[in-house]
Amino acid sequence: MAFVGSARETGTLKPIPGVQIRAEVGGRRILVRTNSEGVYRLIPNFGNGVTADQITISCSKDGYETVDVSRRQLSDKKVKELIVAECLLAPKP
Repeated sequence: MAFVGSARETGTLKPIPGVQIRAEVGGRRILVRTNSEGVYRLIPNFGNGVTADQITISCSKDGYETVDVSRRQLSDKKVKELIVAECLLAPKP
């Protein structure tokens, strides 16, 4: 299973580097940050039996508020579950 995606700013859709992406199931979490192009890849290992639908993805960065996190599942022969999770953030006033 893998989550991939990007973090973008509302209005301009400009990529946002350094956004913290959190994958969480219960009290367990895995964190990664977007790269200089606002892109991330996260390969969670929460154990056997945990499906992508059970994992909550959230995005955060100082000075921004999360507007939306959209998800869609893609087919990929190399990865059993490939989920694209896109984050949309707005600058705080």
